Amino acid sequence: MMRVVLVDDEAPARARLMALLGEAGGVTVVGQAANADEARAVIAQVTPDVVFLDIEMPAERGTELAASLPEPRPFVVFATAYERFAVDAFQYDPADYLLKPVNRQRLAQTLDRLRVKLAARRDTEREWTAAARAQAHLLPRTLPDVPGYAMAARTLPARAVGGDFYDATIVEGRLAFVLGDVAGKGMAAGLIASSVQARWQAAMKQRDLTATEMMTALNRDILGSTEGSRYATLVHALLDPPSGAVRYVNAGHPAPLVIGPDGAATVSLDVTAPAVGLLDAPHFADAGHVLAPGDTLVVVSDGVTEARDAAGTDWDLAHIPAPVARHAADCEALAAAIVAAVCDHRGHDQTQDDVTVFVLRRTA
Repeated sequence: MMRVVLVDDEAPARARLMALLGEAGGVTVVGQAANADEARAVIAQVTPDVVFLDIEMPAERGTELAASLPEPRPFVVFATAYERFAVDAFQYDPADYLLKPVNRQRLAQTLDRLRVKLAARRDTEREWTAAARAQAHLLPRTLPDVPGYAMAARTLPARAVGGDFYDATIVEGRLAFVLGDVAGKGMAAGLIASSVQARWQAAMKQRDLTATEMMTALNRDILGSTEGSRYATLVHALLDPPSGAVRYVNAGHPAPLVIGPDGAATVSLDVTAPAVGLLDAPHFADAGHVLAPGDTLVVVSDGVTEARDAAGTDWDLAHIPAPVARHAADCEALAAAIVAAVCDHRGHDQTQDDVTVFVLRRTA
């Protein structure tokens, strides 16, 4: 059954279209709206398959409403009495365009097209769901237990499959961890992200590799498989638990923050090398920092640093010390709080980019 919402500022036009859809069969009208604001609320509540949308409405045109709908978007069919709006409307990629008064035969053709599109979308959604499930299995179900330390991670893909990844393991008594972000999002980025994570896991089994050697090998593998068409920024680090000493390579990634127990002292672990898979034979320099008792290391993807609100303002990493102080005893709550703050900042547009957070606190 096709679920549709009708948006038109004229009640008689909505009533006529509802009657025609009822005659056509296989369609359920799950909501109606007389303007753009009402439509957004109804669409968010009922998540229809299709929106039949008038173009000329007071306050905000139907084309503007269509352009503002967040992903995953319903199919849009524009309906208007003015044929001159057709060219303008098609730049918004509608499923179809109907002239009022709507003709029964023309509507039947539109519904046939929509059924084909919906069937294809459902097949695609099944594929995405399977890919998302497979990718989720690659992420660590639990993070290593390191005495004197607590850690947590959260990831929120923009789509079912994301280009972010994280991992952590114990290598000869040291904690090795990584957070990476493949350029782009969606299926292609997700495939590369899974490949980079798998290569990182394999490299960690070669225990005699330094951070620089490991990154060099990783870069060679990725460049060879993508020919420079895809690259990943990432932070790879090795922690010596007794001393708190961290050796890290920041390959073009947003600088992780080390925040003191009072939330005031902040140190940035700045970029030390270019992104992975971007250049042939670059030098991956490493750097060091010592975590003191009470320090918290926060690593995020650029889905955090580049999260924008409706006014186009990026989320500021200066917001992070506050939740660090607020959740001093709970890394899981801290990671969740950062992701929630980013989502609140993004508002209606929750598909801007993948969001990933890794938190490591020295507790003793």
